[in-house]
Amino acid sequence: MLKALSAYRQSLGFLFKHKLGWFLWFPIIITVLVFFGGFSLTSWATKSISDTIDIWLESIDWLPEWMSVVQGIIYWILWIVMRIILYFIFAFFGGTVILLMMAPILTWLSEKVAEKMEKEVPVFSITQFTRDLTRAAGLAIKNGVIQLALSFGCFLLGFIPLVGAVAPFLLFLINAYYYGYNFIDYSLERKRYSVKDSNRFVWKHKTTTMSIGSPFALWMLIPFIGPMTAGFVAIFATVAATIEMERIDERLRLTQE
Repeated sequence: MLKALSAYRQSLGFLFKHKLGWFLWFPIIITVLVFFGGFSLTSWATKSISDTIDIWLESIDWLPEWMSVVQGIIYWILWIVMRIILYFIFAFFGGTVILLMMAPILTWLSEKVAEKMEKEVPVFSITQFTRDLTRAAGLAIKNGVIQLALSFGCFLLGFIPLVGAVAPFLLFLINAYYYGYNFIDYSLERKRYSVKDSNRFVWKHKTTTMSIGSPFALWMLIPFIGPMTAGFVAIFATVAATIEMERIDERLRLTQE
């Protein structure tokens, strides 16, 4: 576990030592796109709902003229409500959305890290790369659904007296496990593990998995800032996971000799 956490300390130095720091531009681009898309969507929703309400109010002949002022108030209330909704959506799902969008980048990064560590890396193939992306996206969605379902279960558990006290800790462990799984799987898919084999490997090394996922899960607890900067932490987590997976592979190889 301590070795897995120490891999995080190495990740920053590793990125710049091996001239991979340019990967940090991708989180900036993706975060801007997510925010721009989110604000554009909420603006569109605000205008659409406001226009529908305006049409309905204008169809009522007996309403007084000062209702136009109310229409303006309704618009700004909708504007505020939509942005509050956007904040909560991003707070709870922003990390998952950004991880999904960064899947091809993190897959590529994991390969580059292994290459710099002088480990065997498959020759690039657009067909295989597409398959890997499909696999990574599918697994991330599946894990995200399971993570969400278990998180909701922890939320309900929190209402049970006494037993509910463990809910926050259980929720953190669940998030750490599934986040760690995502970061570790970039190495496993490169090694051509099937999804079934990945499940077995990750569960067998669940302590390491949670150690890799814990810093990301902790960071995501920071309101607004955590989800907004999740992409940067994902870069370091992927480097850390790749380093640790190569350590595990090396230990397994030595024990088999």
